[in-house]
Amino acid sequence: MGVFKIITVFAVIFVVTTPLPLRTKRTVTTLTDPLEDSIENLDQGRLANIEAYSASDNDNKRDLRNSETSSRNNLREGLLASRYEVKLTPNFADGTFAGVARISVILNSGVADPIKFHFVDLKVGTVRTITGTTSTEVTNVKVNDGVLEINTGAELSLYTFEIEYSGTLEGAGIGFYRGTYESETYVAMNLHPTNARRVFPCIDEPNVQTTISFTFAGVNTYTNVIANSKRLATQPTEGELQFEPLSGAPYLWGMMAHNLSPANLPASNVVLYTRPTRNSGDLQTSVAINNYFNFFNNFTAKPYDSIIANQQGGMHIMALPDVDRDWYALSTIAVWEPYIVIEVSAAARQKQIGFVKIAEAMSKQWFGYVLGPSNWRYQWVITGLGRYAAFEAARRLESNPADAARIDMDAAFVTDVIQESLLDDSYTNALPLEPDADLFNENAIRNNINGLQKTKAAAIMRMLSLVLSQNSEIDYVRNAAQTLFNTATLTDINSRNFYDTLSTTWNQATNLIGNLRDFVQPWVLNNNYPVIRIDLRQGSGVIVTQERFGFANRPQMNFMIPLSFTTSVNPDFNNIYPSQVMQTTATLTMDLTDDDWVIFNIQGQGYYRVNYETALWNRIISALEDETRRNQIHPINRAVLLDDALNLARSGRIEYSIALRIVLTMNLETEYVVWKAFMRNMNILRNHLQSLVDDNDNLDSNIYVRLIGRVTNAAETNLTFSPDPNLTEPAMRSLARGLIMETVCKANYQPCVAAAVDLFRDPNDANAINGNIPADIRPAVYCANIMSGGEEERNLLIAHLAKINNQYERVVILESLACSTDQDYIRSYLDQATIATSPYNSEEKTRIFKAVIESNYKNARVALNFLIQNTARTIEALGGPEKLEEVLYTLSRNFANGGMVTEYKNWVSSLYSNLESSRLIAERYRDFIDQDMQWNDAHLNNIYTWIDQNDAPSFMLSMMLLCISLMVALFNH
Repeated sequence: MGVFKIITVFAVIFVVTTPLPLRTKRTVTTLTDPLEDSIENLDQGRLANIEAYSASDNDNKRDLRNSETSSRNNLREGLLASRYEVKLTPNFADGTFAGVARISVILNSGVADPIKFHFVDLKVGTVRTITGTTSTEVTNVKVNDGVLEINTGAELSLYTFEIEYSGTLEGAGIGFYRGTYESETYVAMNLHPTNARRVFPCIDEPNVQTTISFTFAGVNTYTNVIANSKRLATQPTEGELQFEPLSGAPYLWGMMAHNLSPANLPASNVVLYTRPTRNSGDLQTSVAINNYFNFFNNFTAKPYDSIIANQQGGMHIMALPDVDRDWYALSTIAVWEPYIVIEVSAAARQKQIGFVKIAEAMSKQWFGYVLGPSNWRYQWVITGLGRYAAFEAARRLESNPADAARIDMDAAFVTDVIQESLLDDSYTNALPLEPDADLFNENAIRNNINGLQKTKAAAIMRMLSLVLSQNSEIDYVRNAAQTLFNTATLTDINSRNFYDTLSTTWNQATNLIGNLRDFVQPWVLNNNYPVIRIDLRQGSGVIVTQERFGFANRPQMNFMIPLSFTTSVNPDFNNIYPSQVMQTTATLTMDLTDDDWVIFNIQGQGYYRVNYETALWNRIISALEDETRRNQIHPINRAVLLDDALNLARSGRIEYSIALRIVLTMNLETEYVVWKAFMRNMNILRNHLQSLVDDNDNLDSNIYVRLIGRVTNAAETNLTFSPDPNLTEPAMRSLARGLIMETVCKANYQPCVAAAVDLFRDPNDANAINGNIPADIRPAVYCANIMSGGEEERNLLIAHLAKINNQYERVVILESLACSTDQDYIRSYLDQATIATSPYNSEEKTRIFKAVIESNYKNARVALNFLIQNTARTIEALGGPEKLEEVLYTLSRNFANGGMVTEYKNWVSSLYSNLESSRLIAERYRDFIDQDMQWNDAHLNNIYTWIDQNDAPSFMLSMMLLCISLMVALFNH
């Protein structure tokens, strides 16, 4: 067995048999794990031994390896914290909490070295070692750079520490915090991803398995107190609630003490809690939750109630009015109220967002708690599987095409996941899904898991599932997930064991690819993605080549690209499965006449862009310009063509004349998915063109409005800007109208603004808001009136805000107030959002900032200047660096001129910026902005000229004058 293992066994026996009571009036021993389990965990750990692997694709110029650290934790080699017993006592009067942590420690090496724990934003009090009934104070204790170091002066391999400390109750949804709504409060604990260290001293790394129990004092006044595990059957101390110990990593624990009311019981042992005043009986949410609960039980083959012994048992879903954060704790699920309190009459937009958010939140009980990453470097596997499964759940929920209320989740996945990811992944410094080294720094972890990963990981999983199976009834990604759930429950996942499991379940059932890892790793280990080019081949057919896509030049590398295509000869946009996988180039035989088009990447399921030679672009544009032929092309592929063309032009791969000709075909378009692609890509043009004409009196200030007038014909005629509120229509039609009106009203397109003004006021009371504005166009109507009006319109909307009790509608109003063109008001609005007595909750403040930035480039500059002057105050008001980084991301997409860029760069590079831990991410966004300004310098004047010369009214006027001249000539003749 070996001397080391013998020592280890005796160490564990000592720990297990030593009682570890917290300092309460009574003592309870809660160590109940079997000795065999403890030895097994200690001997094997959660850390897999990973072999080096070299892929065959040498074009990548990268050693495609998957390695892990050799030690159990990065904080202190040889240190194992085998057990924690933590007691937390909040002090609501002064917004603090007191903590006592009992920690059992085993040292496998370096017994003379200091013991270390992560310890952030906490103040250490007394540290003692406990031996039997004897406690000894340790005086050689220091806190340095977020680490608590304890030097006992002894050389022992076993310790039990009792550490007294204190912290602050934040209101931001992280750590141990206090939330508010109306006149009520709640207390919660959210430790993901690295916030356990803000609640108790610990080794806060995802691969470190331990046993933890929590006791909460002073929360008994709340109606509901729920945590991961069951409460002890008999509570040892009056006024305290102690919960059963559970094994797992520290970040997986959560707790919620609240007075929210049970709104519904969507499924057996599933409870939805809402504010008592929002307890509505017609919630659509209940149907969704019930469907999702059954879906995830089947999808994972891991019944929810059997995840782990001593789990709480029920699924408790809380609708939080003030916080929107990722939540991975077992048994408690916290979802921002606008995502989950969805009534029958709710906007289709709220349903589209909410149904997905609910599915994602529920998926984390399995993908995040049951399966977690061995290091945050591998979080892409968990995020990808979880979000992929969530969209599958939402797709099943909304699967009836005959249902008028149906939300097209296929379109939502392409627009909100794949195309959003392709845009962000086009920048030179976009992050790869899997970094090339393990992540331990908090800022690097946040940078990795909160950005591109949230979209790209799911997009790659979707593409992978289509490559591995040509049968819609067989999903090997799902099968691999089921295998992991049944063989690796509560163990750590990395890319190696994901690849191995998927390879085993797939077993080369299809022959599109040979080695699964060779296919996946170039997409995962590198940023950017490929663009394929389609050229006509002499004789018949096409030649397909590839290059790496980015907004700037990138080193060439090859991807294995799944190809799907159809032609106008026999169009089939329903078969989304690839017919082959291209490794370098491909030659495809097909019979095309001079007018026939070919379109690749059916329904945009592949994670790549498609470029065509000019002759093929012209054929596609000819089809798009003809209403009958246009409708032969699937709406999602029309969106893909528009999205690809504008980004290909942005990167200099095609002329803007091609892309803008496709834009002009929007005059025939009414589908949501195509308009979403238009909005995403034209936003940068709107801001930059408006800034261009504002700085030059010789240019037409209405240049962008002229373009909007050219493309809204079908939307204005068929959808109308003034729908009948008494008519029921398909949800996707309502969703499309809302998006189109918001887009064109913000551009100051007067027919849209005029319709919005007509709808704004109550027909019977000019001093009140019209209560019958259809839900999906309220954002556009409110924004247009605030934008075109003044203080009177703002006061009307603010008065309306005080009357409503719908959190989604409340956010719509707060975001609409940000549309004001009164920059003094905008400054005061941001000021009001950040003062200590602000009337807005944490998440509302973030939404206000983002809405101000997105309203127009001038307001974005006001927000930038406010951030520069009030950085620390804004970080505190928003709830920490993570929320500031959300705002910075939005800001990076809305720069319009060099002056703004200079201000931003000076701020980010200043030693006194107060950006602190957000500096790393702010610098990455600075590089995004630089690339956008390079585009501005290279293309903006040409874009202006093209729009000016191809404006429809000017063209029609010219044609009318020409006809008059001809008629005069004929008359004279």
